[in-house]
Amino acid sequence: MRASTSSRWWIAAIVCVALAQASLIQALGWNQTSHYALVSALDRGTAQIDRYQSTTGDKARYRGHWYSARAPGLAFFALPEYKLLRGAGATTHPRVWLNRKRNDVAIWLVTLWGAVLPAALMLVLVRRVAERLEPGYGTATAVALGLGTLILPFGTLLFSHVFSALLAFAAFALLWWERDRPAPRAALVACAGLLVGYGITTEYPILFAGIVLGVYALLRPVDRVRRAALYAGGVVVGMIPLALYDKLAYGSFTHIAYADIPKQHRGFFGINLPSPKVAIELLGDSRGLLTLAPVLVMGVVGLVLMYRRGRRAEAAAITAICLAYLAYNSGYYLPFGGQVPGPRFLITALPFLAVPIALAFRRFPGPTLALAGASVVAMTIPTVTRPMVSAEGDTGMWTRLAGGGQFQATIATLAGVRDAWVALLPFFLPAAASMAIVAAITRFALPRRQVVAGVLALAAWVPWAALMPGWLHVDHWAGLNIVHAGDPKGTLLKWGSHPIVGLVLVAAAGGLLCLLATKAIEVVRAREPNRTPDRERVLVAQ
Repeated sequence: MRASTSSRWWIAAIVCVALAQASLIQALGWNQTSHYALVSALDRGTAQIDRYQSTTGDKARYRGHWYSARAPGLAFFALPEYKLLRGAGATTHPRVWLNRKRNDVAIWLVTLWGAVLPAALMLVLVRRVAERLEPGYGTATAVALGLGTLILPFGTLLFSHVFSALLAFAAFALLWWERDRPAPRAALVACAGLLVGYGITTEYPILFAGIVLGVYALLRPVDRVRRAALYAGGVVVGMIPLALYDKLAYGSFTHIAYADIPKQHRGFFGINLPSPKVAIELLGDSRGLLTLAPVLVMGVVGLVLMYRRGRRAEAAAITAICLAYLAYNSGYYLPFGGQVPGPRFLITALPFLAVPIALAFRRFPGPTLALAGASVVAMTIPTVTRPMVSAEGDTGMWTRLAGGGQFQATIATLAGVRDAWVALLPFFLPAAASMAIVAAITRFALPRRQVVAGVLALAAWVPWAALMPGWLHVDHWAGLNIVHAGDPKGTLLKWGSHPIVGLVLVAAAGGLLCLLATKAIEVVRAREPNRTPDRERVLVAQ
C-alpha cells in the first residue's frame, strides 16, 4: 500500500467503526428515554417532562412537576438535530417493536448524533494523540478502543457518558499539545477549561477529571497564576448552560435534579468512602472492566512504558484520572449504574487509558493483539444481543441469545430483513472492514516469542474472567446490592455459578485467531518481492 494512500486509510477505519455502531437500533431503557424526554421538552421551551414521565424511571419530582434526572449537556447538544428531525417529521414515528424488542426510531436517530458521532470523534482524537506518542500504531489503538471496550455498546445507546468522555479527553489533548509547543498558548488552556466545564454540564462527575487536568495544566512552569485563571474561567463559562437550565427548571442557578432523588442524599450526592471490595468487583466480576475488555491491561503496561519514555506528566495525569474514577465509582451507591453491560461511570477513563496501548502494540505486540481480539469479541456479543442486563449472573444469556440468533434490531431489520444473521451484516461488515484496514496499514512485528507471549496472555485472562466472578460471589446472590443499590427486590439468577464462561471461551478463540492471522499476514508480507524493512518503516511512519 503506497504511503500517500495508507496515510488516509485511518479515516476509513474509524468511519467503519461508526457505521457499525450506527447500524444498531437498541432496545430502550430508562436512561435513553429520560435523555430523549429532556430533548423534546427543551424543544418546547420547558424543562418539565410531565408528558413523558411514564416512559422513564430516571426522573425527579419538584414542586408538582417531573424533570429528567439527567444533566442537560447532551440534550443541549442534541437539540439542533432534534429540531431538524422534527421539521422533517421524523420525530412523529410511533414506538415500534423490532425483533420483539421495544424500540423507537426517533430515539435511534438522536443517538446517531448524541452517541455515535461523539464516539467517532473520540477515536479520531485518540488516534491522533497515540500516533504522536508511537507513530504507526494510532489507528490500531483507536479501533481497539472503539470495538474492544465499553465505547462499543455505549456508542449505540443514548447515554451521556461517551459525549462527556469526549469532552474531557479533548481537554487533555489540548493541554498536551499546548505543553509541547515552544511558546505557551493561553487560548488552548482556556478552551480546555471550557470543554471541562461543558463536560460537567453533561455529566457531573467530569469534575474529577477537571481537577486532575487543572493540575496538569499548571505543571508547565510559565505564568501559572494566569494559566490557572484562564482554565478556571473556561470551566465557569462551560457551566453557564447548566446554571441557566437549573434556573429555568427549578428557579435556582445551583439546584440540580440529583438533589430531588432520595438515594442521592446519602454521602455527597450518593458518594461515600471508596470500597476496595467494590473496586475489585468493578474490574473483575461478570460485567467487570477487565473481564470484558482485557486489552485495557495493556494500557496499564503502556503507562509504565510512557513514564519510562519521559512522558511522566502525561502518565501521571492518566493514572490519576483512572484511579480517581475507580475510587469515586467504588463509593457510589450504584456502582455499575443499573442494568448496563459494564461499569458505565468508568467510561470517562477509557480514552485516557487507551492512548498508552499504542506503546504496548509496539513493545508487546503479541499480548496486546491477543487481548485486543478477545476484547472485540467479548464486547461485540453483548452489544448485538442484549447490552442491558439486569444482574451479573444474567450475563450468561449473552452467548445463549447469540447461539439462538436473537439479536438487537439493525437498519436491515427496519428495512424488512427477517433473517437475524443477515440483518446483522450492516454491523459485522464495517466492523470487520475496520480491523482489516488496521491489519493492512499497521506493521506488527511478531517473532515467535511474541506469539507465545500472546497465547500466555490469553491463558492468564481466561481463568481470571471465567472464575473471578465466582470467587467474588457476585454471581450467587439474588439480591445483590451492587446491582440493586440496596433495594429489597432481587433477580432470579438462572445461568449457573459461572455464567460468563461461554463468552470468555469464545472471546479467547477470537483473540487467538487475531494473533495467528496477524502472524500469517507478517509471513506473507515478508515473502512479497521489492519490499525491504527500511521501506516498510517509511510506509508505516507516513
